[in-house]
Amino acid sequence: MGYGRAVSRCLVVPMLAAALPAAFAADARTCPDVSQPPAAVCLAATHGLAYADSQDDARLAASALDTAAVQFGQVFGRDLPPGLLVLSSTFSAGDARQFARDQGLAFSQSWLSPADKRAQVETVMRRAMPDADAARIEGVLSQIAAQHAHTPRHALGHAQYHAAFWPAAPPSPDVYGTPAPDWLDEASAVLMEGSEGRAARERHFFEAWRQSSPAIRPLAEFLAMAHPVTAQQRALMQAQGGTQTASGVQVMMQRGPGGDASGMFYSQSLLFADFLIDASPDPHILGGI
Repeated sequence: MGYGRAVSRCLVVPMLAAALPAAFAADARTCPDVSQPPAAVCLAATHGLAYADSQDDARLAASALDTAAVQFGQVFGRDLPPGLLVLSSTFSAGDARQFARDQGLAFSQSWLSPADKRAQVETVMRRAMPDADAARIEGVLSQIAAQHAHTPRHALGHAQYHAAFWPAAPPSPDVYGTPAPDWLDEASAVLMEGSEGRAARERHFFEAWRQSSPAIRPLAEFLAMAHPVTAQQRALMQAQGGTQTASGVQVMMQRGPGGDASGMFYSQSLLFADFLIDASPDPHILGGI
């Protein structure tokens, strides 16, 4: 995907939180006149350029760009230069990076449109659970459709964190994202989610804590551990039924202990980041770290 990273951002099903629609910011930039744009529709947002195949999807992308950028500044105490968000299953991450550079944008991020995501998730579910009935599949698809306004903000959090703090870091298959500890890299994304999404992750953590779940790792181990969704594990899961679009977004199903560990890493990253923010006299303590 974009912003100088070779590792594709992946969508893990069904570990997604609820959506919180964000207000769309008025256009403050100008879409460039190019012969081969990333997608058919462009909207210029305050914090960058949003591309998608329909007006509604482009508006969703522009809203995500602006909302995530404002939230990033509030959490990390750093203003961001504008970036690019493309909702497409066909525009490659490499092309997105090049387009962003050509337009003077600091980062690029690829994600899926609601229709593309529904199709990819359905494919993965039918591969992973061939005996699943139609009602069960439709239930998951409906849940994910309701969350789509939320998930691009999570993906943008990773892109923003890389652009703000690690712009010169070379891509590496040996790390989850940036050279930062994986919990902090993940916190940069989950903190960009809406309040309902973060609340769902908090409930997930405390429900597991009350049950003494082994998925919650001791703090010293958690702070040093690699993200459960590593590049090697993503490749393994894809071989077992995941999908990857031409845009670089991977979709896969996680079940059992592996799924529990992965989902808890997101929740534990959020809870520890919230603790640091609440306990520190510096509201931008994560930026200092």
